[in-house]
Amino acid sequence: MGQSAVTTDLFYDLVSIQYHALKGQELYTRFTKDAQGQQDIASFFEEVKKQDIQRAERCHEFLTRLSQGTTGGTTGGTQEPYPAEGTTQRQGQTTGAGTR
Repeated sequence: MGQSAVTTDLFYDLVSIQYHALKGQELYTRFTKDAQGQQDIASFFEEVKKQDIQRAERCHEFLTRLSQGTTGGTTGGTQEPYPAEGTTQRQGQTTGAGTR
């Protein structure tokens, strides 16, 4: 049961980071437009935007790896990649059968 909770937590954590990175890079596009005439500030916003894009891509790579089960997580397809509702403890309880 402990492994299921860890896997679920990791998915949630990575999805959260990915979501916020993608939302942030949208904002930085607007910020860059606001900084017209201030090239150093506009460049800073572009730099931060690129970092968020890279962060989102890295999260995607980790999520793909976790969903393919290459990290030694649970097998059998009972894990949902994204917790739809409820808490981690609740998810861990619903997997029940087949856990140690």
